[in-house]
Amino acid sequence: MISDLQQQPELPKQRLAESARYALLRRLSPALRHNMAGALQPLNMMSILLEKRLQNSSPDLAAVVRNSSQLSKASVEASKSCMDVVTWLAPSASDFVSVARAIEDATQLVATELSFKGLTIVNNTADLPVELSRSLTRNVFMAALMALTDAALSPAHVVVQARFDAGTLVLTISLQSAPEESSNLLSPGSGEPPYRKLEWADVKVLAEVESVQLTHTA
Repeated sequence: MISDLQQQPELPKQRLAESARYALLRRLSPALRHNMAGALQPLNMMSILLEKRLQNSSPDLAAVVRNSSQLSKASVEASKSCMDVVTWLAPSASDFVSVARAIEDATQLVATELSFKGLTIVNNTADLPVELSRSLTRNVFMAALMALTDAALSPAHVVVQARFDAGTLVLTISLQSAPEESSNLLSPGSGEPPYRKLEWADVKVLAEVESVQLTHTA
C-alpha cells in the first residue's frame, strides 16, 4: 500500500512520456517500415531467380547451390536488420554504442525524409571516449530532432555536435541557414507530417524520464 502511494506522483509524468513516445513512433513509422521493406526486398528477388533456375529443364545445379547459399546469408542479414528496426519500439537501456555511432544510427533513419524538406543533416559529433545509450538517442534525441525540424521554414543544415563540459556530455542540435540550397522555401502548411508535430513539451517529458537536462531556444 505504501509502495503504491509512493509511485503515484510519478504516474502523470510516465503517462505523458508514453504519449510522447507514441507520437514519436507514429512519426518514425514510415521510415521504420521502409527500412524493414528494404531489408526484405532482396530476399524476394533472389527467391524468384532461384525458382526460375529450378524450373529450367536442365538446371545448373552449381548455380542453384550458390544461389541457395546466397539466399541463406541474405536471410540472416535481413533478420538482423528487421530485429534492429523492432528495437526502436522498445530500445534496451543496456545497449550502449559510441556517440558518433549512436547519432549516425538515429539520423540515418530520417535523413531522406528531411532532405525532401530541404534539410541536410551534418553529423559533427567527435569521436569522444564515451558511449551513449541507444535508448536515449532513439527517444530524447530523436524527439528533439523532430521538434526542431518541424519548426524549420527554410532550407537549412541540421548540425549535430557533441562535447564535454565539466565532465558532462553535451549534445547540441542547431539549424544553420543554407541559402545556397535549391529547395523552395517551406511554408508553415507545407509538408505536414503523417502524424502530429512534436512539441518541446514532448521532448521535455522524455528528457525528464531519461534523467537528461534539456535546454532550447526559440
